Amino acid sequence: MKSIGRQVDGNSYHVLARYYDRLMDEVDYDAWCDYVLDIVGRVQSRGARIAGGRILDLACGTGEFAYRLCQRGFQVTAIDISPAMLAMAEAKARSHDVALELLQQDMRTFEVFDEYDIVFCLCDSMNYLLYPADWLTTFQRVFEVLSPRGLFVFDVNTPHKLATVYGDQTYAADQGDFAYIWENDYDPDTSICHMELTFFVQEHKRTGTSSYEKLTETHVQKGLSPKAIIELIRCASFELLGQYGDLTYNMPNDTSERITFLCAKSC
Repeated sequence: MKSIGRQVDGNSYHVLARYYDRLMDEVDYDAWCDYVLDIVGRVQSRGARIAGGRILDLACGTGEFAYRLCQRGFQVTAIDISPAMLAMAEAKARSHDVALELLQQDMRTFEVFDEYDIVFCLCDSMNYLLYPADWLTTFQRVFEVLSPRGLFVFDVNTPHKLATVYGDQTYAADQGDFAYIWENDYDPDTSICHMELTFFVQEHKRTGTSSYEKLTETHVQKGLSPKAIIELIRCASFELLGQYGDLTYNMPNDTSERITFLCAKSC
């Protein structure tokens, strides 16, 4: 299954939260976590506090990045709008015996009482904001909670990916105790992709037969051009330090599917 980011509407993960980690089991979160930390480590000479600092994991989902950051010695606060996803993150933190502060809040309007050295917003969570004004509001809120020269790292699905990888494709798989159908509908005029997910969840087995419950969710992502994103970054008073294509250290190009942006709070 292709990667699924975080939904602005917390109810949209009421069903998916139970199966999210299994659908994403091909993702190497250890390598991804090391990658983003290596990116921020490259700007230590600019005065940013990295090792042992405070991190805010925005739209944390089931906590795959959050608990790994705790294991690497950071003090982590994790925010997500979905109570179901946060419940999974809490269970994961307990199982890995890490101290993780969890808050249920909207990334556009979140309130915290600390300053952070780094804010991460990963797994294309920003794509769930369908209006540029919401992107700017989120960027401005992040700017306010960062310490001087603090860093903001986020990634996005590109319009190219939404159009060609998601597009109007349909995916389906049988996982044994559940099956899913994922149907996409991409609108090139708005760069918006609607994703309809239908789950068939096994309830119980009888002799030779099985009973399944049908559950549905809708997810929506919007692609913004790199140019538009960079303009919003600058409007929020951030300094853009770098942009990287497809989890590499290379500049993105027209066929990049994911772009990671590295920004610093201007002093």
